Amino acid sequence: MRDDLLKSFNDQFATNQNHGQLLFIQFLSAILVVLIGYGYIYANTSPEAKIWVTMRDPKSTKDIVSYAVTHLFGALLISELILTLLATVVLNIGYSFRRDQLVIYKLRKATLGEEYKDMFGTMSFNPSGQNFWDFLPEFNRMFIFGIATLQTLLLISFFIFTYHSVCWTAWAIWCRILVCLIALLPGLWTCWLYSNYYKKYYWIMSDSTVHYSKVSKAERLKKREY
Repeated sequence: MRDDLLKSFNDQFATNQNHGQLLFIQFLSAILVVLIGYGYIYANTSPEAKIWVTMRDPKSTKDIVSYAVTHLFGALLISELILTLLATVVLNIGYSFRRDQLVIYKLRKATLGEEYKDMFGTMSFNPSGQNFWDFLPEFNRMFIFGIATLQTLLLISFFIFTYHSVCWTAWAIWCRILVCLIALLPGLWTCWLYSNYYKKYYWIMSDSTVHYSKVSKAERLKKREY
């Protein structure tokens, strides 16, 4: 059994390397799609752009002078949704890794007994005890924070554009608020996903079978102290 555990450790190390490479390719592909697509529309949208109609060169109807504001808004939403989808994949992979890591940790500890500490140490392979910001594996955590940063930068760029846009000032105040809320939805959804996966992680590590929403605040604090 000890030899099998050591072999499984080597296999897990190789799997982790492949997992990291695959995740990096997914992340890079999504970032390129977002930056190229949104960046092209943003660079070719003038502050004097109209809301619905694309502005074309009067001498040549094929040459686009400026895309409409709705085109930029649509590009923003598509980019944000792509990033949110990527964040969901990264969170799911990171959570599944922690879940499997817990099972392997318990199995090794139960099998090796006192030899476990000499072989693996006390903390390195124990997935429990992580806080809200650190519960994901480091590789996944970097991507999640990168996605959140990029989503924030896209929103800032859009709001800066609308602030200088001529047609934006002509919109009714309720219309501006509605556009801002819609633009914020993907980012808020990413935050909710992160919080939801942390709750899953927390209750797996706590060996709890009770749903989070049905447990009182005092019981949650007691478990957290434990």
